[in-house]
Amino acid sequence: MNNNSRALLKRIRTSVFTAAAILVAGAIGFAAPAAASTPDGETPANEGVCDELMGATPGLYGLCVAYCEAQDLDTVDKQPPNTKILDNYRKKMKAGDPDMPCIQAPCPCWSSEELAVITSDGIAASCLRNSGRIQLIDSAPATRYAFADTESTRCAYVDINTVPPKVRNQTITAEEAQSCMAALTQACDALGL
Repeated sequence: MNNNSRALLKRIRTSVFTAAAILVAGAIGFAAPAAASTPDGETPANEGVCDELMGATPGLYGLCVAYCEAQDLDTVDKQPPNTKILDNYRKKMKAGDPDMPCIQAPCPCWSSEELAVITSDGIAASCLRNSGRIQLIDSAPATRYAFADTESTRCAYVDINTVPPKVRNQTITAEEAQSCMAALTQACDALGL
């Protein structure tokens, strides 16, 4: 084999190895996002639940991200594995700082099972929304609805399909009103209303 052939063979071998390396790197780059996942399937886990703390007391935002977003605790149904981060958050809190955003009080007007009954068939008659208010209505076979108002801090639940009919209408705290509003917003969004 002459020197030109050896040089050509060396260039071909180098090109093949370079192409193989690029393919492997590309495959890893495409597979990594598919393999990375959080409990709710959102990648990355930073879903913005802590964004409201960016201008709050220094340190609260980082503790919130560690507690809520890194552990994916943005729903009422999930329980945190330990409360050490939450304890540190509450020690740093100053007057006017919000409590940990991913911790929500349950809505006192309905249970999660009662709200699920309204949406269980995947069809609700309507979802009425305006500033600070939301109402989810299902009228099959008879009327059921849930209502939340963050301005007047009220909530209501009515189900006339039961005997006796369930009727709850009460004044609640601002935190509870936010929780009721969040639950109804999530239910309406899930139904595409």
